Amino acid sequence: MLDNRSRQESVSDPSRRNIIVSCFLGITAAITARLWYLQIIKGTDFSVASARNRVREITRPAPRGLIYDRNSRILLSNRLFFDLIVIPQYLQNRPKTLSIVSDLFHIPIQHIERKLLDSQANPKFVPVRIKRNLSLHEVATLESNKFFLPGVDVDSAPRRDYLGNESAHLFGYLGEVTAKELDILNSQVSNYQYRVGSIIGKTGIERKYEKYLRGGEGREALLVDALGRLQAENSLDISLNLSRPAQRGNDVYLTIDSDLQNIATEAFRNKNGAICALDPNNGEILVYLSNPNYKLAMYQDGLTMEDWQNLRSNPFKPLLDKVTGGAYPPGSTFKIIVALAALEEGVVTAERKFNCPGYFVLGNGRWKCWKHTGHGPVNMSAALELSCDVYFYNVGNLVGIDRIAKWGKLFGLGERTGLDLNMELPGISPSTEWKLRTKGLPWLSGDTINASIGQGFNLCTPIQVLNAFAAVGNGGTLYKPHFLKKIVDSQGKIIFEEKQTEIRKIKINPANLAVVKKGLFDVVQSNIGTAKRARVEGFTVSGKTGTAQTSALKFTKGVNQEDVAFNALDHAWFAAYSPSDTPEIAVVVFSEYDGGGGGANAAPIAQQIIEAYWRKKFPEKFAKPVKTSLVPRRQKQILDSNSDLTNENIPIERMNEQNPTDGQPLNEPVVPEELR
Repeated sequence: MLDNRSRQESVSDPSRRNIIVSCFLGITAAITARLWYLQIIKGTDFSVASARNRVREITRPAPRGLIYDRNSRILLSNRLFFDLIVIPQYLQNRPKTLSIVSDLFHIPIQHIERKLLDSQANPKFVPVRIKRNLSLHEVATLESNKFFLPGVDVDSAPRRDYLGNESAHLFGYLGEVTAKELDILNSQVSNYQYRVGSIIGKTGIERKYEKYLRGGEGREALLVDALGRLQAENSLDISLNLSRPAQRGNDVYLTIDSDLQNIATEAFRNKNGAICALDPNNGEILVYLSNPNYKLAMYQDGLTMEDWQNLRSNPFKPLLDKVTGGAYPPGSTFKIIVALAALEEGVVTAERKFNCPGYFVLGNGRWKCWKHTGHGPVNMSAALELSCDVYFYNVGNLVGIDRIAKWGKLFGLGERTGLDLNMELPGISPSTEWKLRTKGLPWLSGDTINASIGQGFNLCTPIQVLNAFAAVGNGGTLYKPHFLKKIVDSQGKIIFEEKQTEIRKIKINPANLAVVKKGLFDVVQSNIGTAKRARVEGFTVSGKTGTAQTSALKFTKGVNQEDVAFNALDHAWFAAYSPSDTPEIAVVVFSEYDGGGGGANAAPIAQQIIEAYWRKKFPEKFAKPVKTSLVPRRQKQILDSNSDLTNENIPIERMNEQNPTDGQPLNEPVVPEELR
């Protein structure tokens, strides 16, 4: 009985013991295998990952690519700038230190506190920039007081080196990316990642070619402890491979000619408006200027509220790029469109004359010519030469606004050129449909009369007027204006090259085009043309002056525009190309609220640019040095109503006082055969 009970209570069943031992050995083997895998197979990887937990990366800005002109001259470069920084980790006796910094660098202590407060989410070792672009004196001041300012230091960063009076609207300014821009930019690129604080091009060339100019940010690896504090020992195993130098952006070569750009800047310094010049044979832009200009360094140094208010309140609108973003009545420069429309539509012949008694009557309306005494009987070439308003009142009335609008659009008016630099307006090339759609009103005969001389609803940008004249000069090809010549990487390899783009080939009867070109030739080259002051000795120049009235105010004889309200003064236009037969350069000058005509206030500026072009190409043909004298802001002569202010309005003795070349014969250039 006892033996049976002992056997029943025994727990040393061999089968159960074997199962337990097997499970134990299996678990031990699995743990051992896992430890072997983690320690031996993946040991190096986890060691690196562990080290990475002690590393914080600091990004370093990349130098942007350089910008060159067509002759490989540097237009915009970089240099090292110094910034005042505070490293919160090392900041001691904060109130006293910040007070000293405030006194030494003339920074309100509230500004410093706000900067530190805004950066509280960052690790303590990340520097906080307190002031950008320190002077060398300020750098020396900090270095001499560094012992008393723990946590305060100088950091260097490459930035744009703005020298002189740059063309702000051409180059554009740089600024920190916004949250909205960040999402858009990062969705457009896959090989580059913008982040909060990234500097990008906001306008101009900097924005247009941002993806080429930006370069690649560098980074620096720093060792920190568990609390995020920077460690003195800053050497890492080379296998981490975290640090890398910043890569400079690609260089951009523009079609701009810096010599001509400087001439235009100097000649236009005391005026407001726009100047643009291009090659009529391919659309390459040679000169690009909008006035008033502003200093790009303001944005780089940190735009103050006072600076911003001054820019916004300036009545001349310095932030507006007037080459593409300013739409104005084209004035008499528009007469080439009316002339071509009349000839091509068979409405009038070139020889048909209309009498100009100084006014035009239609129904109950009466429109004056700029010359009150009239021009007498004039044909088309003479009407262009003398800028006779009455002739174009008659012709425009016969052609009708819809056919005028048709030819205006063929020459690019009423549509964007596609330059895509800053904001570009399409302008207005009005028609019966346009007025009904936008105004809800029918077109009137009086509207056509106004439109025939570039007034009324007509609005054009300077780049549109320039492109239209370039197309007339080259025989009828409308090109897309462009800036870019090529983009070159840091190794000198061309990675992109711009090609000319033809917008359209305009079908024009060569005989009709020759009539208009003959009129434009006489505007400058004849002794009674309205733009004699645009002549260049030894070279032919063709062009058209224009005066754009800005209000319904009528100026009577004997009233000086100097005494008229600023916003009622006329705009002055002059558009030209040279040479007259096979043009190589086309120029437009738009002088805003200049109170005078294109012949007096705009043509002399275009003359300086065209002469500089030929002087550069054929220096041996010019004995005298280039003129650099500034054109007077306004001529103080008595004006006729809506005149182009030609030299006909000025007594001959006054003409010779103002311009010694006026009234004296110039060496006449050879007249092209097609214009004889």
